[in-house]
Amino acid sequence: MKTKLIYTLALGVLLASCKKDKTETAQVDEFQNAGSSNAPTYTVIANSSTRVSEPWDLDFHTIRKNELWVLNKGTNQSGGTTVTLSNAGKDDQDGDYRKDANSWHFMALPSALAFSEENGNWATTEDILDANRQGGSFTGPSLWSSDMSVYAKPSGGNGSHLDMLHGSPYSMGIENDKDNAFWVFDGFYGHICWYDFAVDHGPGNSDHDDGKIHRYTNVKVKRKPGVPSHMVMDKSTGWLYIVDAGNNRVIRMNTLTKTNKGTMAPKNERLAEHFEMEAEFEVFADENFDSPCGIEISNGNLFVTDNANGDIIAYDMETKKELKRLETGQSGIMGIVLGPDGKLWFTNASTSEIIRIDPN
Repeated sequence: MKTKLIYTLALGVLLASCKKDKTETAQVDEFQNAGSSNAPTYTVIANSSTRVSEPWDLDFHTIRKNELWVLNKGTNQSGGTTVTLSNAGKDDQDGDYRKDANSWHFMALPSALAFSEENGNWATTEDILDANRQGGSFTGPSLWSSDMSVYAKPSGGNGSHLDMLHGSPYSMGIENDKDNAFWVFDGFYGHICWYDFAVDHGPGNSDHDDGKIHRYTNVKVKRKPGVPSHMVMDKSTGWLYIVDAGNNRVIRMNTLTKTNKGTMAPKNERLAEHFEMEAEFEVFADENFDSPCGIEISNGNLFVTDNANGDIIAYDMETKKELKRLETGQSGIMGIVLGPDGKLWFTNASTSEIIRIDPN
């Protein structure tokens, strides 16, 4: 998280920092749950009128401020789509709906997206067993360009994707590590992976030989069908926070404690590296959840969404103590992000809406 801010949930004062810029500071007014005179307003920023449809995740562009990317789930027959909101939430907001020419494979039932902080590329994970629909397990994360003259434009090749690796079917969450490297929730093999696309092969091409996959086989997780398991990394400490939806908990993994256990046989394609790894991890929270889903970090605090009841739960990251719950009433809530305006934004997959929380 990069923008420092103070976020007050009811009586609890939360110091938050937005992903995007540590140098900026924003003050967010106090808000309380429904029934209070200070209850917030839930402002619908985008919906079906801007072609938002069952959105599972959202993220702000790391370079172009106020540009919000929304990931639509799509269908098994057509693949996922995106809506890019320029000047998101402002009077001159503009929506750009796009579908890649081969999203059927490269964005098959996408569950999550994450932007690289260094180069503006972004990656998606796919909630499907086989992106070829041939009974195999040929699925994994895809890398995309955020250059609007490249993404979802004709490339002369196989769609506009920049890269794809195929070792993690039913992948349910993703977070950037650095450059073209991402952490992935592997729902098929049941552990956390580190993927590095290295040098992308260019729009629509197919050379994956320089790709690297490190499998943290001791960090065991479980997929929950229909609910993503989002992740977020605190790069100041090296802790990766993971919603383990299938086990109804949040865990955290210390990425600085990695141990290489040796080379593994390749899965589906040749790779530059395919290692079995281990790292220290621990349970962060495993009580008072109906269905944890979205996650966001702040300066010493953690926000988790509950897909079933719509709660947003704030935790102290040092003590692991629950600080406060915001009862949004938004069942169907999934991805959550702190915007450059210092406000919480989230997706509601049930109502096909992007919602911003505006304190009263």
